[in-house]
This record gives sequence, C-alpha cells and structure tokens, in this order.
Amino acid sequence: MVQDEHPQYVLEIASAYARGDLALGDTLFERAGGDQFAFQNGFDALGLVLAAMPEDHWRQSEAAFCGWAVYLCKFGQAARASAHIHDPELAFEKTVRFTIVELLVTIHLGDPVRIADIERWTYLERRLPISDPLASGLYCNAMLVILVRVGRLREARAFGLRAIAAFRAANHAHLEHFIHLHLADLSINEGNLREGRRHLISAKTCLDTWGETYGNEAQLSDIIALVLDYETGNFAHIPALGAALRDSLVAGDSWAEIFNQLGRITVLSLYFTAGRDAALQELATFQAGYAQRHGRHSDVLALLEIEIDRLDHSLGGAEHALARLDANNLRGPIGSILLGGIVAVLGRDDKGVTYVSGPRAGLNEALRHAARASGQVRRRFVQQAFLLAIRESHAAPFVENRDALSGLGDRLTSSGFARGHVQVGRMARKVLRTAEQSYWVPAPLRKLGITHRQLRVLTALQSGATNKEIARLLGLSEATVKFHLTNLYRATGTSRRGQLIELATQM
Repeated sequence: MVQDEHPQYVLEIASAYARGDLALGDTLFERAGGDQFAFQNGFDALGLVLAAMPEDHWRQSEAAFCGWAVYLCKFGQAARASAHIHDPELAFEKTVRFTIVELLVTIHLGDPVRIADIERWTYLERRLPISDPLASGLYCNAMLVILVRVGRLREARAFGLRAIAAFRAANHAHLEHFIHLHLADLSINEGNLREGRRHLISAKTCLDTWGETYGNEAQLSDIIALVLDYETGNFAHIPALGAALRDSLVAGDSWAEIFNQLGRITVLSLYFTAGRDAALQELATFQAGYAQRHGRHSDVLALLEIEIDRLDHSLGGAEHALARLDANNLRGPIGSILLGGIVAVLGRDDKGVTYVSGPRAGLNEALRHAARASGQVRRRFVQQAFLLAIRESHAAPFVENRDALSGLGDRLTSSGFARGHVQVGRMARKVLRTAEQSYWVPAPLRKLGITHRQLRVLTALQSGATNKEIARLLGLSEATVKFHLTNLYRATGTSRRGQLIELATQM
C-alpha cells in the first residue's frame, strides 16, 4: 500500500512524529489503537508510523514498544523483539499491554516455557479489561500456543475456543483465522483429521471475509493442507512445496510448532521418496531456517534425525543423541509423537514422553504392538489399527511403522482380513501400496537389481543385527532373510557380511 492510500488519521500520526511533536503523535497513536494499532489498522499502516517515529522512541512509550515488537514478530524478527523486551533502558511503566506482547513474542520463539511463567501468565487474565475483547482474544491466542508447547492440550483447546469467541466479539475475522489454524494443527496431531479439515475451511473463510492479507497468511493455510495430505499418505508432492513454504516462515509470520510441523512432513516425505541423504540435507536447511527465524536450533527437528535412524534400524547412537536434547522442548504434540516411537524401539519406559490422546496415538500403539508380535497376534493388532484408521483415512502411521506390515501383504489384501468391511479392505490395499513405495532404493543399488525388500534386509544388516533379529524386525522368517542375503551376495558380487555392508555403505 502506498502512502496516499492510508487513511488521513494515519498520515496525521506519521506527520506528528516526523516533525518531532512526540506528545501529539503518542496521543493520536493511542487514539488509533496504541498497542493494538496493527490489528485495527493493518501492518502497512503501522510500518509507516514506526518509520516516522524517532529511532528509539519505543523505549519511551509502551504503546510504541508494543507496536514495534508485534511488527518485528510479523516479519521474521522475533529474536530481536525478545531482546527488546529485556532491554534495561525501557523507561515506561509496564502494564498488562506489555505482558500480552511478551506472550505474543514468546509464541514466535522456540524457547522452553517455564511452569512459573505459565502460572504468572494465567493470573494475567484477571487484569484484562472486560470491555476489550481484542485484548482477551490476543491473550487466549498466546495461551493456546504456549499450552500446546508444554503438552497441556485440553486446556489449550479451551483457550482456543475462547479466543474465537473474543475475536468474533471484536469483529476481527483476520485474527480468528489464526486460531482455526492452531486448532486444525492440534486436531491433526491428535488424529482427528475431519475436525482439522473443518478448522482449515473456517480459517480460509475468515481470511476471505477479512478481505486483506499482510504477509504469508495464505502460505500458513497451505502448510496445514499439506499436513492433511501427509497424514492420508499423499506425500510425493510435499518436498517440492516444502522449501518455498519454509522460506515464507523464515521471512514472515511463524511460530515454533508450525515450523516443526512443516519440517516433519517435508523431511519424512523426502526420506520416503528420495532416501536418507536427501532427507538429512533438507533437515539441515530447516534447522538453519529455524535458527534464523526463532533464535535457536529446534530440538524437535533434531529428533527427526533420530526418527530417520529408527526407520533405518540404526539406533545405535540414539541414547546419546536423546541425552543432548532438552526434554522441555519435546513436550508438544510433534515431539511426543516422534519421541514415543523412538523410546518404544529402544525399550525405554520414558515417563518424560507426553501422551497425546486421540486416534493417532491408538494407531501408533497398535502398530508398535504388531511390530513386536508375530503370527495371528500380529495380524490382529494390524487389523485393529486399520479399524481405527478407517474413519479418518489415516495412512502416515502405517508408513512410519511400515515394518509392522511386513510379511502380511497377501493377508492384508484378502477378503478374510476385512471380514466384510469393504472400506477397510480397500484402505488396506491402498496403504500397503503406499508403504511398499516408501522404501526408496538408491540408484547404484537399483542398477544392480536390488529390490526394496532386499534393501530392507541390507539396511537392518548394516545396524549389526543377526539374521534372527532381522527376521523379528521385518516380520520375516529366518529362511526368507537368508534367501534375500543370498540374492544380495549374488547381485553385489560379495560373499561375506562384512564385504556386503562395506559395499552398501560406499554406495
């Protein structure tokens, strides 16, 4: 928006500051919204006013400070805003407005949240002006994100619903759209995909109703849509879109959870479609972007590398890698989902893992039991998983726990498996195809004629597993493992396990 398109009162505020009449500028700025100026007049207008202010005026005026901090967060400089919050030269008296902005800055960063801070912020609600629904909505918005971050999901959802009510009372569809995105992401993490779609539709409707965007709002909706695609097993297109969406988060609006979510689906989709090296390279790029946007590295993204090791059956260094991570940063839904699968394979009873209730948790639990079982018991757990998955059309948990399906291909596609449930049988066939395609074979091994089934045996072999352990991991008989090893020796021209492992590592 060019300057001439701004309302007259915005131009008057900017003019007062530009000619050095700070008292008039502050009075007019407060009258136009003050700390809420951006939400009432738009970020373009706020940018014009901030540019006219003296360079350090934000140290003298709480309203100016709040506007400056919110502006920085909107355009990818949350770490800078956080430094201003702790500036020892702030000369104004801090009120509830300052604390709300402190909360908004916190949700844009990836720092751990202390219990003492949550208790302090909870008491803040008593000080909110009853006549100001916009302030209440901003407060509830921040508390929603913070409580999700520490794994208190039921409380988070309650704050989300209150935020929607507050923003509707304030007639602010733009801010309401963000709440629907948060709730959509929370619902998807729980496995309630239909509910997630409804919130995504509501978010887009709110944005259309508002009729104006200030940054990357459309891209945020695109990310949630891609998460839904991933959860239903449609991930081939995600890596091509993930990079541009990551850049939009670095330069524009973002919060730690949505950055981690995009990183999770992009990196794992790349792992399933292009292999480990491509996935780890993309993960490093996401970490760099996260550090630039949120002021530190992400422990959740670091957990993704261990998750790839789990999928590769190479968790040898996982215990040391986990010990280097801050458990307080893994209490949110994404960290809990990833950590739950890793500690289950490690055989640890880790009480630090936050349990995320919902269909996805039940699916993961059934598939983990299946991976440890055999015969009819294993088949029953897999069938239980499909019965849980059918309502929401889940597929990602099966791909992420694909070894639970090993050796059950014929049984999964037989009419007896579904027991008359046509939809379950159809879904089982689709999921099986998706899981089979998720085993990416590197080009040098493909040229040797190595299949994805042989690659799975080879990958397990590289972890140091015995034939018996490989059979248990992959749900195969020892005879089948020996059969695949024989074919691998023949294809690679090797005759011993050590030679085979060394050649595979070089390739």
